[in-house]
Amino acid sequence: MRRGESFPKNPIGIGRNVTTPPNWSPRPDAPIMKEYAKYNCSSLDDFEMRFSPRGFPHRTFVRCYRVSWFLANGWYNPGLQKRKNELSKWPPPKQYSGEDWLSWTQADAELTKIIRDYCSYMRQNLKENMETELADDFKASVDPKDKAVWKLRVEETKTFKNCLSVTTR
Repeated sequence: MRRGESFPKNPIGIGRNVTTPPNWSPRPDAPIMKEYAKYNCSSLDDFEMRFSPRGFPHRTFVRCYRVSWFLANGWYNPGLQKRKNELSKWPPPKQYSGEDWLSWTQADAELTKIIRDYCSYMRQNLKENMETELADDFKASVDPKDKAVWKLRVEETKTFKNCLSVTTR
């Protein structure tokens, strides 16, 4: 709930893109799914990009995407289970410690790229999909539904702008 309004179908934040891992299996008993389950990544909903109003991706997505990247690119090791906090942390650190720093650097470069591309795409869509006259009509409207739609659009614009700022730090 924000500013007295709630969006029951959108409890986490703004966004909606689901990134299906390349090695995903619909069979819950598949060995790869058992590995995903160890990190609480057993549903495609865990791979859905959602963003806080400050532009940060949801921690579950960050963790699950990294695990997916490690599994898909041959860098996975069971020791990652001890690093769940690091797997969920965003933004990535400027410098990595440990002997597996290269794999983390590559995973985070890919993660940052897909987040930045998605936020850029969404921000551009918000700019292009509404003409000035229509935007002025929404701003001037006294209808509560029009006001709610306009507030949501403003929040989305801020969120994706913040997201781009966060990913280019």
